[in-house]
Amino acid sequence: MSSQRLLLQGASFVFLLLVLTATTQPTLAEADITHRQYKILSSTQIANELINLAADYSRLTTLTTAQEEFKLPYAGTDKDCTFLPNTPGCPNFILTIHDPIANPPGSFIDASLPEVFLSGALHGNERVGPTAVLETAKLLLEAAYCESLPQFVTPPDVNTEQGAEWLLQAQQGESCRNKLMEGGITAPQRKWLARLVATRRIIIVPMTNALGYDRNDRTEDGIDPNRDFPYDVESPDQCMQTIAGRTVNELFQRHLFQISLTFHAGTEVVGYEWGAFPYLPTNISPDDLAQAEIGGAYSRFAGGFQGTDLYKSGTMNELVYAVRGGMEDWAYAGSWDTELMAPCEPNNYGGYPKSRTRYNGSTLRAFNMLIETSNDKIPHSHFGSSQGILDHEASYEQNGHVARNIRLSLSAIEFVEPYVSIWGANMTPLQNDIVPLMPRSGSICKDSKVMKIPHNQKETKIGWTVGGGFDVDYTTIMYAKWEDVPEVVDCAHQPLPSELGVAFRTAEAVSGPTRWKVGWQENAFAVNEGQPMFFASIDTSMFQPGDRIAVFASARLDQGWSKVPDGAKPNISPQSHVVNARTNPEWRHESSGKIIQGRQDWYSIPLTLVISDESGGVTVELSDRFIIPEQDLISRDGTQTTKVENMVQDYNMGQDVDDDDDNDESEDIKRTAPQDSSQGSYNDPYAPDKEKMPLPNLLLIVVLSGICAFIVYRLGKWIKRKRSGRERVNILDDDDVFVNEFTFDEDIQLRELV
Repeated sequence: MSSQRLLLQGASFVFLLLVLTATTQPTLAEADITHRQYKILSSTQIANELINLAADYSRLTTLTTAQEEFKLPYAGTDKDCTFLPNTPGCPNFILTIHDPIANPPGSFIDASLPEVFLSGALHGNERVGPTAVLETAKLLLEAAYCESLPQFVTPPDVNTEQGAEWLLQAQQGESCRNKLMEGGITAPQRKWLARLVATRRIIIVPMTNALGYDRNDRTEDGIDPNRDFPYDVESPDQCMQTIAGRTVNELFQRHLFQISLTFHAGTEVVGYEWGAFPYLPTNISPDDLAQAEIGGAYSRFAGGFQGTDLYKSGTMNELVYAVRGGMEDWAYAGSWDTELMAPCEPNNYGGYPKSRTRYNGSTLRAFNMLIETSNDKIPHSHFGSSQGILDHEASYEQNGHVARNIRLSLSAIEFVEPYVSIWGANMTPLQNDIVPLMPRSGSICKDSKVMKIPHNQKETKIGWTVGGGFDVDYTTIMYAKWEDVPEVVDCAHQPLPSELGVAFRTAEAVSGPTRWKVGWQENAFAVNEGQPMFFASIDTSMFQPGDRIAVFASARLDQGWSKVPDGAKPNISPQSHVVNARTNPEWRHESSGKIIQGRQDWYSIPLTLVISDESGGVTVELSDRFIIPEQDLISRDGTQTTKVENMVQDYNMGQDVDDDDDNDESEDIKRTAPQDSSQGSYNDPYAPDKEKMPLPNLLLIVVLSGICAFIVYRLGKWIKRKRSGRERVNILDDDDVFVNEFTFDEDIQLRELV
């Protein structure tokens, strides 16, 4: 290799590194993942945080206001909520967390998403809730964005433009994963948060009573928003008087919420129905079995801390007091306990259409639990930190008023719907679970979780977990060749039993608790990584090399919730969406384009087992987004290395890269990102506009380019002198100089196939 070529190769690569370093901006997911000490935020701080979240995570969020979305008036005057200029009062911010790539708007999967509502503060002087729900959103979005990287089903050929993008995203993904780990978020916890974002729609209103929160006043201009709902009110002009109440009402009219939380203060309680005068003194609702179990789980997972015990859990009539016009009973029973409902006719703010408080039989059947966060309306200490925020047992030292209600909010999002997830095969774990911002339909389903196993293997051991509930009444593994699986079975829909066909074989069914069940440690089927798991062995010896086997895990949960509790009033079967959606296949409700279809059986995203032509060997994952799915090559020092490392080494050595196998790789390249058949390339309608390079980075590149040019000039003169008679020096004696700089920048580990 000539000295000029060597010099140009080295200088070009150094410049490439400079450009990549200067243009790789720390995203919010990288920059904001720290050991956070929580504190109560002001209305201005919450507004600014919401605006920043919507900007930084624009593909996963929508931020609007009740005034913009529902044409509601502003509460207050232009002297209030001055953080938003040119408004005549306080806006009621609404943040929606939703993955439009995994759940395309207008699709059946989007209409069927389970929906959760978090209300930060109906009473403006009860201060913990708004900060807690905002920090919940931040944690969810940080983890989901990080887990989405790199946004490829499998890595592409690194010679392509997509390959360069994959390398950059892999670097960002590994970096933010490390930062999450430093902040106390483990890999399983990160994947759990990402799953919640990709499989639910979460609506958050931190300052429900925006005017009251801005003024630090319980009421909205003298009216209590939590007496403003049309359930058991004495007069039709005594409901929907507040903008806070109307904001909540409009959201419920446009969604089918199954679970909701409303945060308050003044005591420390998790309260559920009943909390109404007509049901004194019995207190027990038709859904009491499920509500009591969920309420207890909220309390346990929220945890206690210094000087503060676990939340008490029970009915509001028992632990708090009965009210008229309360949000909790309205949201739970308004669609079926119709004798206590009446349309509202308020006079405030120019009135409110009577039709907006007429409800169908679907809208108001949510578990809307009251969370009394603290004895003090405005606690002054013990807010907690982010360290260990997701450990199953809350840290007594790190927990606090804000931290424990983040935990509680996340558990509510968890319980809204059951799910099943395949962990791995033959004790080899999969790297992916649910990946946000990734389509889940069509052929992509077959490639999202793939493992290679030896043929003639009599027992292939499958491990899986079950979540979103408490008692696993029945769970099993079912498997068949992909070519025999009906097309309707994919990653995007929960199939009906009648749609599965006859090709599937099943393993022996088992039962046991999830990690949310009291005492699960003593009753778990198996334990792995500190969590209850299920295992089953399947016979794969009858399959031939090259066969691709679809493996699903299925589960049935919480069937005991369907019973009528003793002493229930009224004495009827459970009426909530939460209970019936998992116990009653005949339950189907549609409203405002949203659908809840009851079922008993829940299915995982499939694992594809590829039968190799080797009779021995190990189980290998083929779907890790951080490795090149090709046959390993041997590096110069005799160790195995992936193709990406060889590509970089060849580049640094100035060698031409052999692309003869491009045609053989065409199928892998097709699977690197979702393709639009009409365009021949990935067409993402929700992708943000390409960001312009920030000015400081342009200046940095100019300065570094100048330095690089000077080095090139001096090296050129030095080489010229060497060629004139002095001994020649090879500046690349160490083959790995640039490999180490490029491949492991910011501690990236591009994993090697065994």
